Amino acid sequence: MKKNKTMWMLLIVASMLVTFVAGCSQSGGSGGSGSGEKVTLQFIRWSNGPALDAEEEDKIKRFNESHPNIEVQMTLLPWDETFRKIELSLASNNPVDLFYWDVPAYAWYKKGLFKNLQPYFDKDIDMSQYDAKLFEPFKFDGENMFVAPENYQTLTFYYNKTAFDAAGLDYPNADWTWEDVLAAAQKLTIAEGGKTTQYGFDATALGIWWAWMALSWAQGGSIAADVHEPEAITLDTPETQTALQFVQDMIYKHKVSPDVATKDANGMNFQTGKLAMYVGGDWDLGSLKEITDFEWGMAPIPKWGEGRATPYFMGGYAMAEKTKHPDEAWEFIKWTMTENQETLAKQQSWIPVHNPSRDEAELPDWVPEGYREARFEWLKDGRIGDIYHLKWREATDKFMTPMQDEIFINGGDVKAALANAEKEINALLQSE
Repeated sequence: MKKNKTMWMLLIVASMLVTFVAGCSQSGGSGGSGSGEKVTLQFIRWSNGPALDAEEEDKIKRFNESHPNIEVQMTLLPWDETFRKIELSLASNNPVDLFYWDVPAYAWYKKGLFKNLQPYFDKDIDMSQYDAKLFEPFKFDGENMFVAPENYQTLTFYYNKTAFDAAGLDYPNADWTWEDVLAAAQKLTIAEGGKTTQYGFDATALGIWWAWMALSWAQGGSIAADVHEPEAITLDTPETQTALQFVQDMIYKHKVSPDVATKDANGMNFQTGKLAMYVGGDWDLGSLKEITDFEWGMAPIPKWGEGRATPYFMGGYAMAEKTKHPDEAWEFIKWTMTENQETLAKQQSWIPVHNPSRDEAELPDWVPEGYREARFEWLKDGRIGDIYHLKWREATDKFMTPMQDEIFINGGDVKAALANAEKEINALLQSE
């Protein structure tokens, strides 16, 4: 009996030890912040230059200071190195925890390397404070969020107020159409001694698909029925033909815009004062606000007739499927989408996704006339300027870019260029 009792006591002690060890393992399995140990998260993103990098570093610092049990360690790399570094990390046994999203990362989603963030959204994000419809492109499977948006970027219309004043013209506004742009550009184009010294508009800035597509979208056109892995795209349509013919004519027929060669040879850009209007990203604001030689303003993308469509893009965070610290990684992501949105709104470098933070922020002194309407009103008519397909990068490099060069640089036949590019791109998208 004594021997049996001793055996039972040993079994009980052993069982207690197993339970204790298992409990320790569970408390540390998602990062161990509950145990009081500091969790380190590795985060990789690309550099955006000194000013924006400083804001990013300040963001990381503020998060780390307010979360003593979590330390985010950020690695900033040149853009072309970023995705190579992330890919190598994701393939290792100790992958990066977080990385910043851009379209090339879609290939990793297809390999199952993204954590599904929908359960976290359901638990922690009040979607009534965000524009849920604009988030839809990040539901790669049609149902679940795989990237957490932090900011929006968009295109806007910039104009030289000083040049408009000299020409006695009214400033662009939300009612302007592309015909109004052409009419103003003709009056703003100045030639002296047989040489054009000021062009009314820079049509070459529309020489990329997600920019010129805005003119087709505004007419009811479309490039794809679904931006998620389309089996085919449509380029050779009346809407896109009309849009690209209009832009090309501004260069070669109306001569209110320089061609690419003239622009490059003369170092022309909006900042020089030699181009009175152009469409550009709101990411240009960092350099434009340094202009001192003339006054400038902003307006929404012009309408085509009564229609308007504005391309937008989203910056945000993806979590590695194999991260050892998913709860801590989500804590950082959640913080960027909630608490840090107010700071993002004050900085005005990026457009916050959190509606109250964006709408209630006071604008800094440097913002030009028309800023709020130009930068924020697009939310009503935004169209995502991305295509998510494993072969889209190859399609743009091999066929879309040459098509655009044929139209904008060579002045070639618009319809023929569109038809050829559509045929080649669709063959590629549908190939094995």
